[in-house]
Amino acid sequence: MSTAEPLLSGAAAQHVGNAMAAEAESRLAFLKKFRQEKLSNLRPLSDFFDKNRISFTTSFGEISKRWNYNLQYFAANYLLIVLGLAIYAVITNWMLLFTIAFIFGGFYVISRLNGPLTIGGTSVSPSSLYAGYAGASLILLLFSGATGAIFWIIGAAAIVVLGHAALLEPGLEGEFGADAQV
Repeated sequence: MSTAEPLLSGAAAQHVGNAMAAEAESRLAFLKKFRQEKLSNLRPLSDFFDKNRISFTTSFGEISKRWNYNLQYFAANYLLIVLGLAIYAVITNWMLLFTIAFIFGGFYVISRLNGPLTIGGTSVSPSSLYAGYAGASLILLLFSGATGAIFWIIGAAAIVVLGHAALLEPGLEGEFGADAQV
């Protein structure tokens, strides 16, 4: 019965762990910044779905005023709606979901290569691998329906967001803001 030696010494394992933690922290910094900047202006649902402020109008001038106010006031809420529609579009299209996972996985594997890849005696540089994989990824995206999903997201988001912004009257804070600008 032989005892196996550890693959890494204690100091090397500590160094690898610290490097991985730093990399994970830098990747999460983007999400923290996004949450602080964009989602800090998220309006409450009671304000977003205020049935007392919903009214119909046929005047395009009034609709454009409502769009101007509501698109700025509810920008974070509308961003969440668009993100939700995008997630729905990807999850309901299995081929697109597989393609996106395949693309991210492939680029991750290429980024982890140390030097050129040798296949059958031929050496392929990482930049050539990236270029070839990007071309193959574009073809996969075309066949998986990515363009249809993008246009569906744009259309559905336009209907939901612009429809909500046109139906909801500006709040009192919008009227006082207009008076303060005069």
